[in-house]
Amino acid sequence: MPTAARRVLALLVLAPAAALADGGLLSVADQNPLIRGAYLPLPPMAGAPAAGWGLAAGLQWSNTVNLEQSATEQLAVDEETAELDLELARAAGAWRVRATLPVLYRGGGVLDAPINDWHALLGLPRGDRPSVADNAYRIAYANAAGVRLDAEHGTALGDLALEAGRALIDSPGARLALFAGVELPTGERARLSGDAAVDAALWLEGGAELGARFALDGRAGLTRTGGSLPLPAERHVAFGTLALAWHAGARTDLLAQLDGHTRVVAGSDLKFLSHAVILTVGERYRLASGSLLELGLSEDVEVDHSPDVSFHLGWRWPLGAR
Repeated sequence: MPTAARRVLALLVLAPAAALADGGLLSVADQNPLIRGAYLPLPPMAGAPAAGWGLAAGLQWSNTVNLEQSATEQLAVDEETAELDLELARAAGAWRVRATLPVLYRGGGVLDAPINDWHALLGLPRGDRPSVADNAYRIAYANAAGVRLDAEHGTALGDLALEAGRALIDSPGARLALFAGVELPTGERARLSGDAAVDAALWLEGGAELGARFALDGRAGLTRTGGSLPLPAERHVAFGTLALAWHAGARTDLLAQLDGHTRVVAGSDLKFLSHAVILTVGERYRLASGSLLELGLSEDVEVDHSPDVSFHLGWRWPLGAR
């Protein structure tokens, strides 16, 4: 079994053993534009109320340049995406429900020059970036079987996710919940924000306190895709998340998080259309009002399997009892 696949499987084994039923994870996802239409549930942002309603918004801003080809496939990805995830959640007793609607913009963006300057400052390789103009846009794919893709830029709704879960364990130091969800086809295949089908997923999520200063959180699950992306999709995709948080202060947590998933696009040998393992480092801060802010920076651990860099900003407003 390839090393990368073993890493993803390790996530799936370890995640259920950790658990915070309301989530202690950074709410980030793989921003690969060619697989974003598949239902890979966002981790729940921390700070959801124990009872009543809550609102959350998360912004993921990613940039990537990936030029890849094999004997039978050719891929060109040069784009920037800003995804705003809007969430409405409710807690009642042991039950949790939430609805999440993404709004995505894909285009040439503005980050190419700062990323090039950063790489030059640190002496890092620039990958495929010297081959393309700054702030250009292209997402194109072709293979020998006649599959062709030339994705449009612009703004589009993503697929609406409806999710419900129930706490299985709820104690002061450890919690575990079982969740199920469906993703409805409100997105646009032409802009790679949906797969024009109903997807479904089942997963465990939770966490445990490791003494007074650390917490381990995670989840593991399986998605059943209902359509194509518009590239052909695997019928089943496994996903997992594992995060270690350090309670650095009364209101501040510092986190390191790994997110992984198995192959989403079927029948491809290209790295960018394969599995992914993503590292996110970030901070979470609780305001006196009870609102919660989080910041994160994501990099592709498996190089060229996901976007080069993604920035995250999240904000949760608890409307019910805390």
